[in-house]
Amino acid sequence: MTRPTLTTHSRTALAMASGALEPRGVRITTLSIGLAATIGLHAALGDPRVAWGAVPLVLVAGLAGGHRSPLTFGLLAAAGHLIVDLVLGVAGTDLLGLALRTLVLPAIALVGMAGRQVEEQRGRAMHRSVTEDPVTGLLNVRAFYDELARLREAGRPFAILLADIRGMRALNDRYGHPTGTEAMRALAHVLRREAGADVLASRLGSDEVAVALVGDERERTSSMVEGIIGRLHDEQVRLPDGERFEVHAAYGLARYPEDGSDEVAVLRVADRAKERAKIAGMDKVGTADGQVS
Repeated sequence: MTRPTLTTHSRTALAMASGALEPRGVRITTLSIGLAATIGLHAALGDPRVAWGAVPLVLVAGLAGGHRSPLTFGLLAAAGHLIVDLVLGVAGTDLLGLALRTLVLPAIALVGMAGRQVEEQRGRAMHRSVTEDPVTGLLNVRAFYDELARLREAGRPFAILLADIRGMRALNDRYGHPTGTEAMRALAHVLRREAGADVLASRLGSDEVAVALVGDERERTSSMVEGIIGRLHDEQVRLPDGERFEVHAAYGLARYPEDGSDEVAVLRVADRAKERAKIAGMDKVGTADGQVS
C-alpha cells in the first residue's frame, strides 16, 4: 500500500480549503482577513520574508474559483506587501527578491485557477464516463433510468418514445459493427437535433434508443416524432461498397402515469407499441392504446 506523500496531503488540504470558500461572500471575507493579517505582520516585524506567507492564500484563491477575482487578489497581495516594503525602506540587495515576489504572487493565483480548471474538466470527464454511452454520447441505460426515477418521484409526467432501427442486424452481418455504429450515431444525431436540449435521450441497446419528454405535451411529442422520421430520411450512412444506407426505425410511444405506474412499466408499454409498429412497416409509430400510424 502506497503511503500518502506530503504532496498528497498538501493537495488534499488545499482542496478542502478551497471547497470551504465556495460561497463568494465567505471567500472574499476569509481571504481579505488573511491578507490583512499577513500585511499587518509584515509591517509589524519589518521582515520582507513574512510576505511569502501570502502564497497559500493566493493559491487557495485561485483554486476557490472566479474568473478574475483570484488574479485580482494576487495583484492586491503583491501590491500590499510591496507598499509595506517601500514605506519601511528597501535595501538595494532586496530589490531582486521584491521584484520576484511581486511577479510570483499573481502567477501563483493563475496556477491555482489552472488547477481548478483541470479538476473541473476531470470531473466532467468522469461524469460523462459514468453516465454517457460512448458510441452515441446519449445517456446510458442506468443514467436514463435514474433520471426517469427522479421525474417520477417529483410527480412530473413524461412521455417515452422508443426507436428501433430497422435492418441493423443485416447491416452488421454484411458490413460489420462499425457500419452499424455509424447508423446508430446518425439516429442519435437526429434525436439531439430534433428533440432539443431539454429532453432525456438514451441508448438502450445495440439498435434501440429512447427519448423522454418531460411534461404532458402531446402535440410536441407528435411533431417531434414526425420531425425525427423526416430528418432520418436525410441522414444516410455511406457503406463500404459505396452504397448508402437510409436509416429507418419503428417507434413506440407511452406516457407516465397513465400508461404505467413507474418508468419500467411505461418502457414495457412503449416496447410493446414499438413491436406492433415493426409489424406494420417502416417508420410506423405504435401507441399504448394499440393504434399504429
